[in-house]
Amino acid sequence: MQYHVDGRLVDAESATLPVTDRGVCLGDAASEPVRVTGGTPIAWRQHLDRLFDACAALGFDPGVDAADLRARVAAVVDANDHDDALLRLSITRGRGSADHPPRVDAGRLRPPTDPDPTVVVTAVGLPSDRGAVSLQTVRTRAIPPASVPSAAVTHHRLDAVRAQAELRDTAPPDNDPADEALLLDNDGHVVGGTASDPAFVTDDAIRLPALDDRTARTATRSVVRDLARAEDLPVVEGAYTPADFRGATESFITEPTAGVRPVERIDGVAVGGGPVTDLLARLFEHRVVDAAP
Repeated sequence: MQYHVDGRLVDAESATLPVTDRGVCLGDAASEPVRVTGGTPIAWRQHLDRLFDACAALGFDPGVDAADLRARVAAVVDANDHDDALLRLSITRGRGSADHPPRVDAGRLRPPTDPDPTVVVTAVGLPSDRGAVSLQTVRTRAIPPASVPSAAVTHHRLDAVRAQAELRDTAPPDNDPADEALLLDNDGHVVGGTASDPAFVTDDAIRLPALDDRTARTATRSVVRDLARAEDLPVVEGAYTPADFRGATESFITEPTAGVRPVERIDGVAVGGGPVTDLLARLFEHRVVDAAP
C-alpha cells in the first residue's frame, strides 16, 4: 500500500508527518473522504468544494489547486491498483517557515503568517458490509460552528470520537454497540452522525436535519438530496429530535462508502427502510456506475 505524503508516494508503513506539523499536534487541518470507483472519484466537485471551503474557514490557503489534487488522487489509485476504494484527502496548515520556529508558550497556538501546507492522500479498500445499521442517541453534543467552523471536515473530530466511545461504553454486555450515533446540538436537535448523515421519511417527504451554519458530515448528503429532488421527491429540512426519527416510516443514513443504508433500529426501536430508501440507494448506485469509465 502506498500513500501520497507532501508531494511524493511513500509506503504506508513509512508514511509519517513531523510531530510539529499543526495537523498532528493541534488538529489544524481539513480532511475529506472520497469514494473511488473504477478509478474515478465519485462526486469529486462536491468533495473538493468541501475540502477547500474548510481550509478557507480555518484561514489558510491549501497550497494545491484542483488539478494538482486530482493528480495526487490518481497517483494513489494507480499505485495501489484500487478500482474501488475510500480515499482520505487531508491538508494541514503545516509548520510555517524555518525562520519562525515553534514557540513554547501559548503563542505557539497562533497560526503562522506563512503556512506551508502538507497534503496527504491515503486509501483503504471499501468495506464489504453495506447492510442496515443501528443508531443510538448519545449524550455527547456536536461541536458548535461558532467554536470550530466546518468541524466535520477538519481534524478536530473529538465529538465523533467521544460519541463512538459512548456507544462502546453503554452497549449491553451481551450485545454489540450501535453502529452509528445520533449527535445533537445544544437544543436537542439531531445534526448528524459521527461519519454519516441521517434522514427519515414521514408524511410523504424526506426529512433532513437543518444544518444552518454547520457543515454536513459527508458530501453524500447533498448528492442524495439532489437525486431525490430530481425524482420530484419532496425534501424538507427542519429541526428534528430523536423522537421524530424513531417515529418515522423509514430511516436511512448517507455515507461515502455505500451511499444510502437503511436504519433498522434507533435507540432500540425498530424503524427500517422502505421504498424511498430503496429507490435512493438504487439511484446512488446508478450514479456511481455512470461515473465509472
